[in-house]
Amino acid sequence: MAATNRSSRIAEENEPNSFVRFIKYFIPWKGDKSSEVVRKIIFFASVAVFAVSVDQLSGQLKKGGIKGGSEVQDVVQYEPKSDDNVKYEVVSGNADIDISDAAATKKPREVQQWAKDKELLERNPDVVGWIRIPGFKDYYDEEMIDFPVLRGKDNDDYLYKDLDRNYYESGSIFADAWCKIDEDGQSDNCTIFGHHMGVVGTNFTHLSEYEQGADFVREYPIIEFNSVYETGCQYAIVSCFMVNTEPEDDDGNTFEYIGYRDFNDEDYRFEDWYNEITKRSWYSSDIKCTEDDKYITLSTCSKLVEEGVRWVIVAKKLTPDDDIEAIKASYKDKDNSDIYFPEIWKDIYGNETVYKGWEF
Repeated sequence: MAATNRSSRIAEENEPNSFVRFIKYFIPWKGDKSSEVVRKIIFFASVAVFAVSVDQLSGQLKKGGIKGGSEVQDVVQYEPKSDDNVKYEVVSGNADIDISDAAATKKPREVQQWAKDKELLERNPDVVGWIRIPGFKDYYDEEMIDFPVLRGKDNDDYLYKDLDRNYYESGSIFADAWCKIDEDGQSDNCTIFGHHMGVVGTNFTHLSEYEQGADFVREYPIIEFNSVYETGCQYAIVSCFMVNTEPEDDDGNTFEYIGYRDFNDEDYRFEDWYNEITKRSWYSSDIKCTEDDKYITLSTCSKLVEEGVRWVIVAKKLTPDDDIEAIKASYKDKDNSDIYFPEIWKDIYGNETVYKGWEF
């Protein structure tokens, strides 16, 4: 037996073609022991699994990438452009911009031409608008927050569905199912949701970059949200904060920010809401907010803390009296001692703001 094995090794060492020797090492060959055959099969299975995983990840990144898109990246073609009668110039001083509210004129609002021309509603009648943060771009010069906004029958409807209601892990950007966005007007405050998907970077992941500090807010202070009934609507950020959704994560306390839809609700008054978003905010500004203004609230998960904590950004709809340059200059970092943090946050980071990168 020993002589046989030795002869086999000599024959292999004398094999004139190194390529053949290489192939024999990985591919089952006549005369291989059963253990050697199993090793080679396991090796090939591992290579196959790795290849599939890389292909899936590559496809995911191509569809979403750093920008934060999804399987509905083809909807970029529907984005309102300046030639679609959507005014995107910055409001400053007494700029001439149409911000009239239909409720004030008592006339039903009409679906705007940009929504009609793009036939977005024909693709999915649940589309209620478009959200965009101008200038906030990735390495490919594509805007990272630039999406249609849907509204489902409840707030779970589009958690894992794309524009065409197909399953998609990153889900869609969607408005609170119980806020009003119709021909008669819009709720005082509409919450818009999107997943934070970590390293994949899809949807609202990059909102976490507003954790960096006031300098970042000054650079990207404007959020554009046009419902299908509006054009030229710009909102300035007034608050960014962490909030718990479970009472046990903050000594039994919760701030139900989603419930503040209309400030004439006795259980959800403007004064209470404004006090909460102000004391929790990581930043201060000179923006004047009143009960008569309109607001949007962007909500996503925080990867800095376990499930149940949200990173929230509140923005006020601009009026001709709002000077955006003065607003930008007024953003300041608050002292940590002046910020309200939930207990679950303080247990990990103390009474301090934290930024670890958008992947977290």
